Amino acid sequence: MTTVSQTIILHSTQHFGRRVPSKALGRLLERLPDTVRQAVRMVVEGRSQARWKRPDWLRAASDIRFLGQEGEDETILHFEAPSLGEAAPHLYEQQEFWPMKPAAEDSGFDVLADMFLDVAAQNEDSDRFDRPLLDQIYGLRHVLNGTFQEMALTGRRHTAEQPVVVTPSVVEMARNLYTNTPLPQQVRLAGKLDMLRAGTQSFAVLLDDGQEVRGVLMEGDIEQLKLLLNRRVLVLGKAIYRPSSRLLRVDAEEVILASGQEGFFSTVPKPVRKHFDLRDTVGEQQHKMGIASIIGKWPGEETDEQIDQALKELS
Repeated sequence: MTTVSQTIILHSTQHFGRRVPSKALGRLLERLPDTVRQAVRMVVEGRSQARWKRPDWLRAASDIRFLGQEGEDETILHFEAPSLGEAAPHLYEQQEFWPMKPAAEDSGFDVLADMFLDVAAQNEDSDRFDRPLLDQIYGLRHVLNGTFQEMALTGRRHTAEQPVVVTPSVVEMARNLYTNTPLPQQVRLAGKLDMLRAGTQSFAVLLDDGQEVRGVLMEGDIEQLKLLLNRRVLVLGKAIYRPSSRLLRVDAEEVILASGQEGFFSTVPKPVRKHFDLRDTVGEQQHKMGIASIIGKWPGEETDEQIDQALKELS
């Protein structure tokens, strides 16, 4: 399999060069494969995580290899990764309806770099990330934590003269995008089943107003929906949103033949409200007294675990 050479350059005020602290380097090497895998899955399937077994093409596409390090002032890490066209050839033979299909010559590093650019630009309508991937990026705060101040990615499309630079502020932008993304909500969606893609459990539904909504079948075999192709269906599942509050996709629990009376559901579902951030409420506490600062805001749809985590980060 043809591989693509990639580098990550780590900058620090202590100029580690080749004598990089092993613990700091280990944090990056441990997190990097999962981050690449989620970024690749996002642009191919429209989601960064799935509950079932990872497909062979995804394991191949995210099979990055660390070749070694060099440098005097900065620390230069060398990697190789397969091109996506060779790692997942069958995906490039199919007709695509996702807007962000990368070039066959790209590797997972190129996809990762594009995603970082969207985060740095605070592109709230990006198709390159969802909430789990933004949370994964926020985890880089343990890498860019003072030992290193920034990392620069180079590769096939991003040269050493114009690398993609990731700083703690970019990591914080990922957290802000995550926080501003509305939580998923249960929806019903009616329209014509317009396309199926067996390799990724994906489908598209054409709404009455001409808009196309993409979805992923969460359980079962999407091949079973072939008999419903080009027919009016009702999709039951969860709406997944972008930080802009626009619909990203529908995680479908069930797709059934519509009765013909579901015109009310043939519109893009809007989120009820944006994600609750406990930090905002605590900030308002400086200007309002006691319970007045949280009336109408909390509790909401947050789990006990989410609230507990937010309280820990504030302490």
